[in-house]
Parts: sequence; C-alpha cells; structure tokens
Amino acid sequence: MINQERIKNLLLEFVQIDSHSRKERAIAERIRKYCEEMGAQVEIDDAGSKVGGNSGNVIARFRGTISGAEP
Repeated sequence: MINQERIKNLLLEFVQIDSHSRKERAIAERIRKYCEEMGAQVEIDDAGSKVGGNSGNVIARFRGTISGAEP
C-alpha cells in the first residue's frame, strides 16, 4: 500500500531544494540518498558535463524479488 502522507512529505522536501537547470547537484544527491536508503544501487552519470551542468542523471537499480524473472 502506498503511504500517501510519506510521499507528500518527500515531494515537499524535494521541491524545496534549489535545482535550476544545469545546477541540479543538490537534488540529484538527495534522490541518490533516498534511493540508496530504499536499497537501490545508484549512480549519477556524466550527462550534465555535456551541457554545462553540475550533475548528471540519477540511475537507480533495485534488485528484483521474483526468482526466475528475466532481467
């Protein structure tokens, strides 16, 4: 079940972080931390450097729980 209050609070936290175009490092790091706390393997790529930004894309991988499922 989705905890709507938790999601609302998380969204409110995220939108309060300054994240203007090409200056998104702070929100990327917060998303990374959140995903890692949820058990994901997380990386931030170097896409931002291609456009003069200070952060890339946040890529989070969560381990599946269904045995035999294809990747």
